[in-house]
Amino acid sequence: MLYYIHGYESSPNSAKGKLLKEKLGVIPIRYREGNRVVISECLKRIEETIDGDDDVTLIGSSFGGLLAAKLALKNHSIKRLILINPAIIPPDENIDVLPVPKEVAKDMQDDGLFTRKIDADIFIIMSTEDELIPKSWVLEFSMAQEATVKFLHDDHRLTRNIGKLPDIISTTTYRNVMML
Repeated sequence: MLYYIHGYESSPNSAKGKLLKEKLGVIPIRYREGNRVVISECLKRIEETIDGDDDVTLIGSSFGGLLAAKLALKNHSIKRLILINPAIIPPDENIDVLPVPKEVAKDMQDDGLFTRKIDADIFIIMSTEDELIPKSWVLEFSMAQEATVKFLHDDHRLTRNIGKLPDIISTTTYRNVMML
């Protein structure tokens, strides 16, 4: 099953969430109530949603990409990750400058994402003009995880290419399933 995990300042009902639900039948996950973010609680809600599914594909956008990757480190029912401009912070980065509460930033920075191999196929969609997530972060994570990366000339929200997203994802998902 395909599941969508939205970004930090987004929701399951965002334009991206609605598009992926309509075109691909993804299940958008609401991982928090209100504006308060505690990563361990977010991961618990996502895990409760996917519980019982032994062939999970998580599509995570930005902060949702981080949550998907963190969960995939420990949950082996996750077979595929499709990460869109994932907000995955390398261990040596200064988190004091991030525009999120300090406790959230601390939990976002996870050495395991760079030192332990995730047991899932990982496909990353990376915008070359992302104004929020530094390219170096995405590339460092991609190399650590031996991920496949598709570059799009676009901004963080995929303003110019959002309509292509379902085709990119379905092609990727189909290719990965055929390789299993």
